Amino acid sequence: MPLLETEAIVLRTYRLGEGDKIASLLTRQTGRLRATAAGAQRPKSRYGGTLEPLSYIRLWLFERENRDLLRINSTELIESFFDMQGDYSIHLAGQYVAEAVEKLLPEREVNERAFRLVLAVLRALKRYRELNRPLVYFNYWLLRLGGFLPDLEHCGRCGRPLGEETAFGGTGSDSLLCRLCRTASTTFALPPTARAWGSALRHTRLDDWMASGGLSEGCKELRTFLEMLVEHHAERKLVTRELLREECS
Repeated sequence: MPLLETEAIVLRTYRLGEGDKIASLLTRQTGRLRATAAGAQRPKSRYGGTLEPLSYIRLWLFERENRDLLRINSTELIESFFDMQGDYSIHLAGQYVAEAVEKLLPEREVNERAFRLVLAVLRALKRYRELNRPLVYFNYWLLRLGGFLPDLEHCGRCGRPLGEETAFGGTGSDSLLCRLCRTASTTFALPPTARAWGSALRHTRLDDWMASGGLSEGCKELRTFLEMLVEHHAERKLVTRELLREECS
């Protein structure tokens, strides 16, 4: 059983029996995985608060032969995002990040860029207490890194440049459609201002965007579009997205 040392972000935890936990983790070296933490629910657990959801930790894992779950040997807290719970909408945004990662990233597939993305977004939520730009950035790059992001400049059906009237939705569609190709089943219109931001994000650092001023035109519409895409590829509704919509409505 070789010992693995890695940095990780705790996505969520589950009870296991009377005293143990299962932790869903996004690790820097190994990708997304699940591991058991013996005694983590007990009052005097040696893990302390290191396995709280969204904690950024260093941990040591044992690989167990012929078992899907790894075993956590020890942990060390690097950075806590616990104080985000004081703002319910920001807390929900962090939980949305965790849920989307669990639904879209495959297990045991190394993706250090996704790890750095999640850490940067959590830090932005914690520092700026704003939802839209961090979540737009997260959704855009999660889809892009996963190979799910459609062309934001050309129609997904005919290949023509997208004009003013751009639509998304409809049965089985994950592309933007131009005015000539849109159908009665399309459900969402994406304005040019939102598409322009989508293209600009390829060359924009999140910290630079957050420091540039207030909310940008088209940002909310782009966030809605990207979240629809995340759910489309996850093939299910995200609980935290619905909770965010109720909280912010």
